[in-house]
Amino acid sequence: MNKIINKALFYKEWINVRWVTLITIVMLIYFKVYGVVSELNQNETCLKQYGKVWTDRWFNNGIYIKSNYYVIMGFIIIILAVILFMGEKTSETQGFVASMPFTRKEILLNKWIVGVISILISFVVTYVLLSLLYVVNITRLDTSLNPYSDIVRWFFMDTFQYMFIFTFIMLAQGVMGNSIVSGILGGIIIEVPCAITAIVQQMFFNTSSIFLGKIQDWLNIYEYNVPSQMWFNTEPNSGKDMYRTFYYDNFGLKLLIFLILTSLFLYLAYVSYKKRNLEYNLRIIAFKNLEPVFILGFAVCLGLLVGVILGSQSITTFGIYAASFAVAGYFIARQLLKVFSSGK
Repeated sequence: MNKIINKALFYKEWINVRWVTLITIVMLIYFKVYGVVSELNQNETCLKQYGKVWTDRWFNNGIYIKSNYYVIMGFIIIILAVILFMGEKTSETQGFVASMPFTRKEILLNKWIVGVISILISFVVTYVLLSLLYVVNITRLDTSLNPYSDIVRWFFMDTFQYMFIFTFIMLAQGVMGNSIVSGILGGIIIEVPCAITAIVQQMFFNTSSIFLGKIQDWLNIYEYNVPSQMWFNTEPNSGKDMYRTFYYDNFGLKLLIFLILTSLFLYLAYVSYKKRNLEYNLRIIAFKNLEPVFILGFAVCLGLLVGVILGSQSITTFGIYAASFAVAGYFIARQLLKVFSSGK
């Protein structure tokens, strides 16, 4: 391990991201720990006022239901990756670091390790607090509806989810030059395959396609950690309240996908970072041979987006808008490359 972690590099990177770690912990405590406390308090209030517990409010609910959580956490993880690269790219210190007795592999792996440790610290702290809450309130919980495994599953699913996003943004930082643009585009690119599938299903199928729907679900990696919900009655035909519980679909398979993709993208990030020219740090694309891919991708995505927004009435209208704005996107992308390359 000492051969991988360079103490000087590790300390330098950790100093840059420690405040992001603190913010992440605060956000997790607010959305998860406070979410659980809030649900338990509402549960207690219902017990006092109505003599029974509202069955859709319990520990399980407090962990999983917070829609803003997914957006904010994704944004924080992107910021984490951007900060690890932004200072060196904008202040020209990357060339200085590269001239020191550090290999490109050491530089990149230390950035990745620092980012992963930042994520792990945040989730471990939250996991411990949730575990303590569970133990303290176990007499108030229906453990059959609120098993401790809920906390364990949440910890692994969300940790793997955000480690994957972080690694992909690092790949974007290796392929692209401008760190902020890299973070924004990297975050968008993750969702592009799912968005294209959704557009195809909406525009070219009059009825919902089960096959395309399943593909869309698997491509929508941002929502892997969004739980499904199930309603059931503990006493069938009793007429009592229905109970709602939340769970992850294909839990083990999704973790395996995260593990494979994270390993793949980390390797690709290393390859790209190793081969990139430092003088292209401020460009959008750090590799000349990838500029046509950027131009084509930007044009197609812009065309599809505008086509869906303005031309959803019919396939013909969609095609006209999509083609028109794809052409416009082609010239916009070329201009963006020109502008961001003018400084070098």
